[in-house]
Amino acid sequence: MTSVDSHLAASRRQGRRWARDIAARLDPVADHEYLTHLTLEVRYGDPILTSALYTVAFCRQMAVPSIAKVVYRGGRAPMIQATRKRNDDTMVFFGEFMRQGYSSGRGRAAISRLNQIHSRFPITNDQSLYTLASLALEPARIPAMLGCEVLTATEMDANLRFWQGVGRAMGLHDIPDTTTEFHSWTIAYERSTWAWSHGGAAVARAVIDDYAARWFPSKLQWFGRAFAMALCDDQLLAVHRLPTPPRWARLFAATTLRAYALGRRILPDPKDRSWVDYYGKAYPSHIDIDAVGYRPTEPRAS
Repeated sequence: MTSVDSHLAASRRQGRRWARDIAARLDPVADHEYLTHLTLEVRYGDPILTSALYTVAFCRQMAVPSIAKVVYRGGRAPMIQATRKRNDDTMVFFGEFMRQGYSSGRGRAAISRLNQIHSRFPITNDQSLYTLASLALEPARIPAMLGCEVLTATEMDANLRFWQGVGRAMGLHDIPDTTTEFHSWTIAYERSTWAWSHGGAAVARAVIDDYAARWFPSKLQWFGRAFAMALCDDQLLAVHRLPTPPRWARLFAATTLRAYALGRRILPDPKDRSWVDYYGKAYPSHIDIDAVGYRPTEPRAS
């Protein structure tokens, strides 16, 4: 990545637009790993936004009862017993994929650890593909639902290729080639699998409650929950039997997202950063990736 390194050094000397200057020189195919880092971690990596996107993506995954069963596990799983740590650990893994690239030694180690964790559970290829789809498509789907645009077509292309690469590195197969194909596959999968389940609804509420508790004082957590639910479409809310947010909540979410996107276009780019910087605070400065995630304390799932 010598060309990227030279762009990085030159753009940092220029100052306020350093990340945008580098991104403008990158190819979304050849450089999709670094472009995704610049987009999702540097320019749009503010924790309040990334945790909101993660919350909605996880709620979508929990609308599939077979996935929810693995995550909920009768209420004994970390997502219920230690929601904040489980969320943070997942974001640390994602940050490790992005910070140096999923194809780097560090990225491969994170994927290996994540596969080790998942190996205890009966997870099908389609279930993993749907999880991958929620990560690849949500950064575009949520703004579109709210009538605004955050990522450019080039940034969305790089993001799709990034998560496709992560999926292949994790051993997934039959990953759709294009955004249109992945979106069509996702819609068909949701139509055939989405249904209410006790575990899915419980996990959805847990991650929404954690989002509200993380970012809002106790007296305003109702507002945080309304904001998170305003980022969910009506069908997703209905599956989990969550209340439809008031009209003002959707209006506030759309206005906030538009203002945020405008600010990122006008204001100086943040310094180089990673999701790991925020979500990995519980770990030493140099994280031992083999220490991230829960340790088995219950029998193998079946």
